[in-house]
Amino acid sequence: MIAALGAAAVPASAFGAVPAEASPRAAQCAPGGPDFNGDRCGDVVVADPDATVAGKLRAGRINVLYGGEGGVHAALLTQGGPGVGESPESDDRFGAVVQTMDINNDGYADLVVGVPSESVGSADDAGVIHVIFGSAGGLGGGRTGIVLRQGILGIPGTSEAGDRFGAAVAVNRTTGEFGTWPAVAFGAPGEDVGSAADAGAAGVVTFDPSTGEVATAARITQNSPGISGTAEAGDRFGAAVELFQGPGGFGCGVTGVKGFTLVVGVPGEDLNGKRDAGMVHLARNLTTDMPLSQDSPGVDGGAETGDQFGAGLALSSFCEHDGPSHIKLAVGVPTEDIGAAGDAGMVHLFATDDDELPLPQRWSVNQNSAGVGGTAETGDRFGSVLALGGPWRDGLGEPLVVGLPGEDIGTAKDAGGVQVFGDAASAPGNGDVFLSQSNTGEAPQAADHFGAALTTRNGHLLVGAPDDVTHSKGAVHGIAWPAVFGTPTPGLLFVPGRDGIAADAVRFGAGLT
Repeated sequence: MIAALGAAAVPASAFGAVPAEASPRAAQCAPGGPDFNGDRCGDVVVADPDATVAGKLRAGRINVLYGGEGGVHAALLTQGGPGVGESPESDDRFGAVVQTMDINNDGYADLVVGVPSESVGSADDAGVIHVIFGSAGGLGGGRTGIVLRQGILGIPGTSEAGDRFGAAVAVNRTTGEFGTWPAVAFGAPGEDVGSAADAGAAGVVTFDPSTGEVATAARITQNSPGISGTAEAGDRFGAAVELFQGPGGFGCGVTGVKGFTLVVGVPGEDLNGKRDAGMVHLARNLTTDMPLSQDSPGVDGGAETGDQFGAGLALSSFCEHDGPSHIKLAVGVPTEDIGAAGDAGMVHLFATDDDELPLPQRWSVNQNSAGVGGTAETGDRFGSVLALGGPWRDGLGEPLVVGLPGEDIGTAKDAGGVQVFGDAASAPGNGDVFLSQSNTGEAPQAADHFGAALTTRNGHLLVGAPDDVTHSKGAVHGIAWPAVFGTPTPGLLFVPGRDGIAADAVRFGAGLT
């Protein structure tokens, strides 16, 4: 439990309340973040996957908050709307997973949406992924989007009940001198492999950057050649995924899926008789595997029953022109027991600047680590929500952000919190900052679930509180990075019913990008 203003917390005065009339204004028109309509102002996507659409309960919808010099213009995306395929149905939960990248290299950011609960024909929860293109008219205002699913567009497999294709989605964000090749990684953790139910599958879809059409697709399971282990019931291979170009110099070039490394979390993997200990696969070219687990050399802790190592992932990477690739991978272990605290959770940071695979551990952290604010408590699930990126701090590096939606704040159970670490080689408690809703000028309340979703920008750390009690339909807080690190700076507040945001939300802020 964290005290409402504990020693490691930034004082509430460092941020202050955000008055309604000052909620998102021209501060949104700043560098950083996706730009869907090409006006050079950052835009925000806020998912509400439990929203009712056309009378369909939990069909789900997405709020697009277009930044502008005069403030925010809000719009809604639903299935069957302009530029979006399929149609809204009960329990689709459109918006369960959201990511952005420029798929067709036209200067407009595009939106990638995982809908793992989508039915395909009679196959319930088979799952699909939407690619919704940006344009001068915003998302869906130009070309028709693409719907990805197993069995079409060259994507291996067949859409079957319970596959949950799209339960995990990642886009290639590798930076370097020769640009980022458009590709989407997918997980289908409910895929049956032979007789092994929910063994899971994962793969990569690449796109032609000049047209935005699907170019190649490949899929792997733990029964694929070169992939370690064996597909077993309940492994949930693909419950989390990440993707990067490399390792390798000369810009880490790719041909099809060759040149990519697919990172796959397998939280249900049994290791040495320890059920659901969990592991992570780094599948280079989707053919050669370098696994990571808590039994790997140099990794802290040890594989234990129920740890679920790999349930959460966050990654960033950079390719040099004529040199090695630089890779940082955060791995969440949200059900790690810390002492007597069950499911307290921990996070490992793996990093290399010289093409090492498997990645060496830089450090690991839990809420009982030296110098870290807070205390590891039962049910915290530290490591279930992760983000990498933000402003560099001397000696500390870029932020590694951990969401704690189940954190108790004072007597407010599950009010939620966020912890920010530096990803440099120093001890993880050095420069640690703990944030709660006290740091936004609001009182933490039971079951707010502040920290349930995160996204990082150059200017702000955006934090979702989809069950916010004060605002009743959910809220998203934009905490300016100077305020995160202790310098009073105004922030942003997005809530239903203001600034053109639809008032009839259900869990606004359940997803962010």
